[in-house]
Amino acid sequence: MGKTDRKLEKVVKMMGDKGLDGLIIFSRGIISVLSPSYLHYFAGVRPFGRMNAAVVTRSGDVVLLVGPSWDAPRIARKTWIRDVRGTAAFPLDVTRTMKDLGISGTVGLVGQKEITEEVYTAIASVAKVQPAEALIEDIAREKSPEEIEQAKTAAKIADIGFEAFLEYSRPAQREYELAAEMEYAMRLAGADDIFILLSSGSHNDEMHEPGDRRLAKGDIVIGEITPIVDGLFFQLCRTVVIGRPAPVVVEKYDILMRALNDSVAAVKPGAPAGVISKAMNKVISDAGYGKYCYPPYMRARGHGFGVGSIAPGGVIDDNTTMPLELGQVVVIHPNQYIPETGYLACGETYLITEKGAESLAKTETRLYTKEV
Repeated sequence: MGKTDRKLEKVVKMMGDKGLDGLIIFSRGIISVLSPSYLHYFAGVRPFGRMNAAVVTRSGDVVLLVGPSWDAPRIARKTWIRDVRGTAAFPLDVTRTMKDLGISGTVGLVGQKEITEEVYTAIASVAKVQPAEALIEDIAREKSPEEIEQAKTAAKIADIGFEAFLEYSRPAQREYELAAEMEYAMRLAGADDIFILLSSGSHNDEMHEPGDRRLAKGDIVIGEITPIVDGLFFQLCRTVVIGRPAPVVVEKYDILMRALNDSVAAVKPGAPAGVISKAMNKVISDAGYGKYCYPPYMRARGHGFGVGSIAPGGVIDDNTTMPLELGQVVVIHPNQYIPETGYLACGETYLITEKGAESLAKTETRLYTKEV
């Protein structure tokens, strides 16, 4: 059995344990930094259209329905699923496929937030529907060696994105030009998609989509660099100062570094993810900035990435009780607004191991200076 077929083996076993007669994994082809792409994870390929689904029987038969029909040949070349069918009438074809495969009784549905009322009604006309996102989340938490290598590949591409960020952070460069150079470098390195936030100025209030502002000497340039590779996300949060940084910037960034180090040290398999936020907030509060540890001055102390990660679709804060588990990939970032300096970016993506949190990026998390 191939490495991707092992996903099917796990799914079939869990379907049996939960008494499901079938499983439907739906996707609208959307890629989101915080929301898991279950079909992409299961099938190993991202569909482009608005209606797609893998239909799985408890005996292990799988049909992948793809809309629009013209995307089916591309999907068939990239997925391990052997039966790929194009569809121009998805609600009709999904019910027809369920009947052809003998699926009735109870069917697990994955991707409920993406599904339309029309599709849900069609599925419910054939079988009783039960939410099943947790099934895919459970099997995804046990990362295979291949999936860990994918994470390392994504980390390398993020490093390349940061190299471009540092190189092109220079006076007269527009923010959108900087983002374009970063995206070009990461796509050339193999990224399927890219999400970038950045801001520039002497005092930033937040990170945002790149604009047309020209960078200048003395700017603090902050960036959130997120390439997507084979459905897996990886993120670096970095700060670059153009020219010599003011002593106050160095001083305040050191607070963020200490917050990052303490929160990483708190990571242990089985510990609630909230330990990350609590350790971070303690350092920043002890430095006199407790007021700024909560919205609207910051949004989150970290978050999960994709299927099988912590808090899918959510964020990590003091109240996150979900446990950290071996093989999870999580973002830890004390991104923080400080009154004297403005918003500063600090942090990255970590792999949870038996020893704690392992950084997969090669570029060091620190305050960077671009000489001009």
